[in-house]
This record gives sequence, structure tokens and C-alpha cells, in this order.
Amino acid sequence: MNSPWPSLLSGPLRTQSLEAVEAVIQDVAGLIPGRWPASLMEGHLGLALFFDMASRLTGGRYDEQVAHCLEQATERLARGEPPAGLHVGLGGLGWTVLHLAERHSLDIEELCAQVDEELEARLQKTPTPYGCDLREGLAGIGLYALKRLPHPSGQRLLERVVELLEGTAEVSGTDLTWPLPRSYWALHGPGASFPNGLYTVGVAHGIPPALAVLAAAHRLGIARAKAELLLDRGFAWLGRLASPTGHPAFPHFLHGAERVTDERFSWCVGNPGITAVLWWAAHLWGHPVWTARALDWARHVAREALERPLPAVTNLCCGSAGTAHLFLRLFQATREPLFEEAAVRWLRHTLSLRQPGSGIGGFDFKQSAQPVPVLQYGASGTALTLLAAASDLAPDWDEAFLFSLHSPLRSTTPTA
Repeated sequence: MNSPWPSLLSGPLRTQSLEAVEAVIQDVAGLIPGRWPASLMEGHLGLALFFDMASRLTGGRYDEQVAHCLEQATERLARGEPPAGLHVGLGGLGWTVLHLAERHSLDIEELCAQVDEELEARLQKTPTPYGCDLREGLAGIGLYALKRLPHPSGQRLLERVVELLEGTAEVSGTDLTWPLPRSYWALHGPGASFPNGLYTVGVAHGIPPALAVLAAAHRLGIARAKAELLLDRGFAWLGRLASPTGHPAFPHFLHGAERVTDERFSWCVGNPGITAVLWWAAHLWGHPVWTARALDWARHVAREALERPLPAVTNLCCGSAGTAHLFLRLFQATREPLFEEAAVRWLRHTLSLRQPGSGIGGFDFKQSAQPVPVLQYGASGTALTLLAAASDLAPDWDEAFLFSLHSPLRSTTPTA
């Protein structure tokens, strides 16, 4: 029987990848316990996902580390008033425990009820402090809500997310988009100012993840009419932002109508992440025209990936592993050889940057003063990409970062 997730790599490249994965697992395990933050992005929740995959690879050898990371994250997020977001706070805690509950026999209902109650209360605040984004805002909270289904609180949260996306949208003719609130401007440096509005297109803080969550709500029949309108007009805005033919050449962000570009070619910023998330969104929505257009964009970006210079960092966020994983996911979903070729090129480069005996499992990172194990910026994320490429273990952890998005559990009470 064919595996539903066949290994992309074979021969020496597969062997090298698995050797690197084993080295990272051993080094990261040697660092636990540690005083990391709680977050999915750079803390214990992300490491819990990493050790879960390590346990699946090794027959349960790292279950204890999974439990430790969840315990540490829960304790840290119980203090004070933690953020709400998926990658930095309560949404991530809820998503992670729901994701791991079955494999690790977790009793999570009390914890998730507390997360639900707090998120519902925060989403009632007006005006909402949350942008449309994945990392800290509405798209990330929406992904937690999707994970919580079919529980009624998951549906309530998702309905509220759609309502807030409708209420915060900026309409222009037949298009609409979402400006990032003033509180996000500091992402571009101290004192950054955008008096004409800041409209971000990348995955970490931009508009495509909002469309992905709306597509999932539409698929489920939750706030379907609202989601349909937002999807139609949101895709239209992005479509007009793209180059009319060939490579979409999406900018990093807009200051009013001024396009601002960025050299990164990655998950967080750049056309690989943007086009992949838009394809997943259009595919889940079931819109044939936008699905075909997004796939054409992704093909042009993959051709660029075969020619452009390669980065000096390997991480999942803005390095070679993240870009490789985007193309790996597109290949597994479409079986198009172009995406396979792009993924293999970026995987080979990721392995070429490894220096056994240094860093964590041989990987070092320029973003920090010392090598880090964390998921998004560190060795564990790089290892998870190599594991996904070199094994038959499907990387189901990656939906928390929208490397993929599959049809969620169907709700029992669809709403208009």
C-alpha cells in the first residue's frame, strides 16, 4: 500500500537528512529543561510539537519531553495576562494541546474551556486591538477556533472572527483589504509611521492567512455569506496587486498606495509564502478560478526558486528550510514535478549549510547571538522540514503556520 505521505528524498540525501534530524533531536533534548518562553514561535509550545514528531520517529522515546514542554508553557501562560495570539499566547496553547491530545492521552477540556472563555471575552472588546494577521491576530485565533471544532465554543469563536474581519475590512469599490492597526507599526522599527495606512501581504503579519481562515469557515458553512463576500473582495484586491501576467511580484507591504518590496524569498515575507497560502485558501474555498490563478502564481515562484541565489540561513521562518517546506507541501498536494524540483534544491542547500559538531545538530543561526532550538527561528524547525522530506511521517504540525490547510472537522450547526 502506498503511503499517504511518501518520502520525497531517497538515497544519500535521505540518509543525510535523517542523520541531521537525529543530531538535532539529541542536542535539543539535552537543553530541556530550559527557561524558554511559552510560545509556539520561539518557546515550549513549539518544542512540544518538535518532540511529538521526534517521538513518532522513535517509537515514543520523547513523550516525557512533550509533557514537560506543555507543563512549562501552561505555567508561564497562567501568569499575568498573556497575549491572545496563536504564535505568542493563549491561542497557541489551545491549538497545541488539541493537536497533541489524542497521541499523548491529554485531558484538555478544562484548559481549553479556560482558553475559550478568555478569547471570547477579548474578542468582545471594542474597538478590537487585533489585526487580521496569523501571528498575533484574528487569523491565528481563527485557526485555534477551527482546531476546537466541533465544540460549540469553536463555532462561536470562528463566527466572531469572521464578524471582526468583516468589521475591520477597508472597502474600496468591489475590493476590500485589511489595514494593520497602529499598534503593529513598530514591527517596522521604533518610530515607524504609516499615516496612509499599512497593508501587509506576507504570511506572518499579512492578509493571506485571513483569507485562509475565511475559506475554512465557508467550507464549514459557518458565517458562510459573510465569508463568501470577504473572500470574493479580498482575493480581488490581491489579484489587482499582483502583476497581470506571469510572476505575481507581490510587494512586502503597502504604505497607502506605495508598494514596498523586500528581498526575502521565504515563508514569513516574500512570494513563496504568499502564493502557497493563497493556493491553500482558494483550494479549500473551492473557487476554481482563484485556485487556478494561485497555482499559476506558485509555479512562477517555483521557477524563480530554481534560479535565485540561496540564503545563508536555514530556519523555518525566513531561511531555506521554510521555503523548501512550502514547495514540499505544494508538491505533495499537486504532485507537480516543478514543486518537487524546487523543494529538493532548497533542501540540498539546507543540508549544505550544516556543520556537524557546531551549533545545534550542526545548524547555526545568524538571527541570534547563539544557536537556538526553537521552532520558527531555530534548529527544531529545520529538523522538522528535513524529517517531512525524508520520512513517511506527515508534518501535521505545520497547519499552525499555514504551510498547509486541510478541510477541518465539519460543524454540526452551519450558520449564515
